[in-house]
Amino acid sequence: MTRHNAFQKLLPLVAGLVAAAVLSFGVAPAFAQGNVQAVAMYRLYNPYTGEHLYTSSASELSSLDRAGWRYEGIGWYAPLESSAPVYRLYNPYSGDHHYTTSLDEYNSLVSLGWSGEGVGWYSDDAQGVPLYRQFNPYEKIGTHNYTTSSAENDYLVSLGWHAEGTAWYGLDPSSVGSVVNGTPFMGTSEHSREQVKANLTAALKARGRDFPSDVYAQYGASNVDEFVDRLFEAAEAEGVRADVIYAQSMVETGYLGFGGAVKPEYCNFSGLGATDSGGEPNRFSSVYEGFLAQAQHLRAYAGYAPLSSIIVDQRYGTWLFGRATTVEGLSGTWASGTGYGASILAILYGI
Repeated sequence: MTRHNAFQKLLPLVAGLVAAAVLSFGVAPAFAQGNVQAVAMYRLYNPYTGEHLYTSSASELSSLDRAGWRYEGIGWYAPLESSAPVYRLYNPYSGDHHYTTSLDEYNSLVSLGWSGEGVGWYSDDAQGVPLYRQFNPYEKIGTHNYTTSSAENDYLVSLGWHAEGTAWYGLDPSSVGSVVNGTPFMGTSEHSREQVKANLTAALKARGRDFPSDVYAQYGASNVDEFVDRLFEAAEAEGVRADVIYAQSMVETGYLGFGGAVKPEYCNFSGLGATDSGGEPNRFSSVYEGFLAQAQHLRAYAGYAPLSSIIVDQRYGTWLFGRATTVEGLSGTWASGTGYGASILAILYGI
C-alpha cells in the first residue's frame, strides 16, 4: 500500500478528530464581554474529496450542508474589518479552495485560471488567536488545513502533513462584543418534518432508547411522528424555525434523556426556568405548549412583538427583547455555556 492510499484510508479518522478538535475548542465567547464586532467563521468538511472549507456565510453553510458537506462547528471569530484581508480563491478544475493574506499570490493564482472570490474575511490586527496552516503533500484536493488548535496541527503533522506556521489570526474571545453574521432562528425550517422525524428516530436508536410514549401519549404525542408534528405546529405558530427548535431541544434534553432538574413529564424541552443557580423549571400542560413556550421565548429574544398566540411562556417579557437573533448569539444569553450555540448548530447541520 502506498503512503497516498494509506492516508486516504485515514481520512475518516482524521475528519472525526478534526471535528472533535473544532467543537471542543470552545471559541464561541459569552458575547458582550468586549466591544469588537465579530464574524463567526464556519468550518465544513467534504467527505468525498477530503477538503475543508471556511465561510462566514450562513446561507453557504446551509447550501453545502444540503449538498453533503459536514458542518464541523465555528472554527474561530474574525473581526468585521481590519487592515489584513484574507482572500479566498476557487480552482474550477480541481474543485479546491485556497486562502491567502497575500494580494500578490491572489492575483497570481487568478492569472493561472483560479476564480478569485474576493475578501473572505479579515485577520485580527491584534493577533489574538493564531490560525495554524498545514499542507498535505499526498493530495491534490484539500491540500491545506487551517485550525486554531495546536493539538490538531501536531496530530496532522504526525500523519505526514507539513506545518506551515501561522496563516492569519482570529479574535481573542474576550474582545468579542457582538456577532454580526450567524444562523437566524426566525423564519421557515430548512429541514422538513420527515427529515426531523428520521433524525430523531435514528438518534434514539443509536442511543438504545425508544421514544418515551409512556410519558408523552398523555400529553399529545404518542410517537415520534406526533411529537415532531407538535413541534412544527408550535414553531410555525410563532414564525420560528422548527429545525432550530428541534436542535435546541435535543441539546437541552440529551435526545429526550433528561436526567437533570427538568423532568420528562414537565414537557419543557428548552430548560425554561432552570438556571445554574437552581431555579425551578417551568412545567407545561402538553408537548405542544412546551414547544410553543420555547418558540415564544426565541421570538422574544429576536425582538418580534407581539406574539401570534396566547402567551404560555411563563418568563416572557420585553426584558428579553433583542438578546439574540442568531443561534450563535444564544451562547452566553440563553445558556451560560460559551459553546451552547455551536452545540445546537452541530445537531442542526447533522439532520
